[in-house]
Amino acid sequence: MNSVAVKNRVHLFLIMVIATCLQVTGCSVLSKPKEWFEKEEDLREPTKLIKLEAEKIEVQQVWRNSVGDLEESYNKIRPYITEDRVYLSDAEGRVEAWQREDGKRLWSINLKEDISGGVNGGEGIVAIGTENGEIVALSATDGTVKWRSKVPSEVMSISEAKYGVVVTRTNDGKVHALDTVSGNISWSAGKGTPPLTLRGASQPQVVGDLVLVGFDDGKLMAINMRDGEPIWEVPVSIPKGRSELERISDVDGEIAYLQGIVFAASFNGRVVAIDLDTGKTLWTKELSSYAGLSVDRDRVYVTDADDSVWGLDISTGATLWRQDKLIFRELTAPQVMGDYIVVGDFKGYLHWLSKEDGKIIGRDNVAGDKIEVAPIIINGRAYVLANNGSLSVLQYRK
Repeated sequence: MNSVAVKNRVHLFLIMVIATCLQVTGCSVLSKPKEWFEKEEDLREPTKLIKLEAEKIEVQQVWRNSVGDLEESYNKIRPYITEDRVYLSDAEGRVEAWQREDGKRLWSINLKEDISGGVNGGEGIVAIGTENGEIVALSATDGTVKWRSKVPSEVMSISEAKYGVVVTRTNDGKVHALDTVSGNISWSAGKGTPPLTLRGASQPQVVGDLVLVGFDDGKLMAINMRDGEPIWEVPVSIPKGRSELERISDVDGEIAYLQGIVFAASFNGRVVAIDLDTGKTLWTKELSSYAGLSVDRDRVYVTDADDSVWGLDISTGATLWRQDKLIFRELTAPQVMGDYIVVGDFKGYLHWLSKEDGKIIGRDNVAGDKIEVAPIIINGRAYVLANNGSLSVLQYRK
């Protein structure tokens, strides 16, 4: 192990000890790995951007709007986008609905509560989660409060609403399904959390009548959304090592699904392909990621823990290419957009990479603030949320 790696691990261990001592709940929670280092002694200096030889795409902003600051939220607040609307919250409880076509504001309310999970919805509601463990359901039409429901712990993320329930992942390692009409808890599932975990949780993904949930012990679980019955549980990562730090194995990043196969990644672990029906692991790739991945019919695209972007063969997991010119820039998961993939970084840049070889072919300074949530790609447009609360809608011309 080289000297820089040793210094990194020693520095990280000391920070971990302090963090553990400050906890009173018996379980320590860490922010993302880049933030484990003090700025004055940052051994993971972000790669400086160099001018591209020739940008092969022309990026055009369709519209931009802002709901308010997200900096105070330690979780990933996301936009919820329907056929004709965009719903978004800031960190302090303001929730708004905008027209998807032009960003015009339709309604705005202020819950005056610290938001920690969401936004998501369906079946006529917009669901928001709070730090004090409450789900608030709003009318998707006008923003009026339809119900409030208490869950046992801070809300980390929320699924799409389907089959009469919306599923929330809470900070105690559990998932709870709430009735979309009454807010009553229909079922609960999950497990406790390890002594040490990363801050955050992947958004539960609804596929058919199953909801896919990643946990802090490195497991991915498929749960029947109708009754909460676990269908299968697969280890994406197997915790190993002497210290709790080395055993961190959270499945916190973006999960993908394509043609009967689920793809997921974990920190200190692997990228895996899993048969949706049986839970059988089809292939694995040793690769640590907390941002997650996306797929198309040919490849799996992954941002690793050092912010290299990888292209893997979708059938075998074999490496096709690796882009390492953006390391330590705190990249989002890569998202597929036409012939390209896009990733956001900690300075508000959106980078456009070739799907064929990973070469950077375009760059756009979207917001001047950190992009922490992976861009959402719909009908040839990228919806890009930055931590200052701005949502930019972009499209490109070759």
